Amino acid sequence: MNPNGVARRLRGLAELPSTAILMETVVCSKCGQRFAIRHDPGCQDIQLAKKQAAWVTDQLVWDHIQERKHHSTIELPKLQ
Repeated sequence: MNPNGVARRLRGLAELPSTAILMETVVCSKCGQRFAIRHDPGCQDIQLAKKQAAWVTDQLVWDHIQERKHHSTIELPKLQ
């Protein structure tokens, strides 16, 4: 897993792997698709997850502006 975490699209009631800790859920305001931001146990950072959620939200908006589909997995950047 990316050390900075990943955002993974949620489908229905899909569960996250048991080793991942759900930090934030982002919902696309245009199409309603949901993405879970998860971190490895021991690398949990609530403030980082909030920044990542804002970043993912921007990426989802940009996807619609560019008229492209959302990726199922989004590698999260290192944010300070």
